[in-house]
Amino acid sequence: MKKKIRPLTRLLLLVLLAAGSLLLPSCGNSEPKYRIGVSQCGHNEWREKMNREILREALIMEEVEVSIRDAHDDSRRQIEDIRQFIAEKIDLLIISPNESEPLSPVVEEAYRAGIPVILFDRKVLTPHYTAYIGADNRQIGRDVGKYIRARLHNRGNILEITGRKSSTPALERQEGTEEVLRESPGIRIFARADARWKQEAAERAVDSLLRLYPDVDLIVAHNDRMALGAWKAAHRLRPGQHIRIIGTDAVSGNGNGIDLVAQGILDATFINPTEGDSILHLALDILQKKPFPRETLLSTALIDSSNVRIM
Repeated sequence: MKKKIRPLTRLLLLVLLAAGSLLLPSCGNSEPKYRIGVSQCGHNEWREKMNREILREALIMEEVEVSIRDAHDDSRRQIEDIRQFIAEKIDLLIISPNESEPLSPVVEEAYRAGIPVILFDRKVLTPHYTAYIGADNRQIGRDVGKYIRARLHNRGNILEITGRKSSTPALERQEGTEEVLRESPGIRIFARADARWKQEAAERAVDSLLRLYPDVDLIVAHNDRMALGAWKAAHRLRPGQHIRIIGTDAVSGNGNGIDLVAQGILDATFINPTEGDSILHLALDILQKKPFPRETLLSTALIDSSNVRIM
C-alpha cells in the first residue's frame, strides 16, 4: 500500500513546494530521473516523522520521485511490497526490515537484481545490501545502562520490555544494556518481555510481571510507546509507589516521548534519530555514483528533566 499524505502534511508540502518554486525559478517540470521506493515495516509517530523528512527533502530534488509503502508490521506483506518495487524496476530501495531473518532473502533478491538497497534503522542477516544508516542501537543500550546505574546508585531491581526479538534494534539495545549492567552486580534484571514495540502489549506484560515481582525500582522499555504502556500498568497497580520508567525515541509532539518526560510520566528517553533527509542524500549519492559510507551510525542523546524544556 502506498503511503497516503495527511491533509495537514499535504498542505505543508504544497507550501514548501511553492516556496521552492520561488527560490529555484530555473527548475522546470521535467520527469524525475530517479524513482526511489521506501519499504517501511510499520507505522508509528517515529516512522511518520521519518517519512515527512524524506518527502520534504524530495520536494527540493527535482530529479527524485519517492514512493512509500507500509507493511503494518507484517513480514509477508513487506516481502510483497519489496517484490512489487522490484517488478516496477525502481532505481533504489530504502528498507526498514520488520524482521531480520524473513526479510534477508528478498533484500538479497533486490540487490542481485541490480537495485541498490539502503537499510535504515534495522539490519538483515545477509551482507548483500548497499549501505546501512541508522542509530547505533548497541550504544543506545550502553547509555541506557549507564543511566540506570546512576539513577539506582548501582543497586535495584528492573524489568526490561523489549521490542520484537527478531529485529536487530531490540537485540542490540538489550546487549548494550547488559554489557554495562554486568559491571553492577547489585542491579538485577528480574524479567524481560517481548512487547513487539506495541504499547498495549507492554501494558499487558508489565501488568503480569508486577504481580510476580512487586519489588521493582525501574522499568526500561525499548521505545516510548512501550514505556507509556509500562507506566499505565505500574500507575494502576502501584499508585503510591514511584517506579522509574525509561524509553527510547524522543519524538516531539503531544503524547510522544519528549512530552512524556516533560509531564513526569517517563523518567527519561533517548534520542533515536530519524534523519530522513540524510537517508535521501545518501540515496542520491549512490545513484549518482558518488563516494558514500557503507555504514552510517547516528548518535543518540539523553532527554530527562534537566534538558526536556529546551527540547
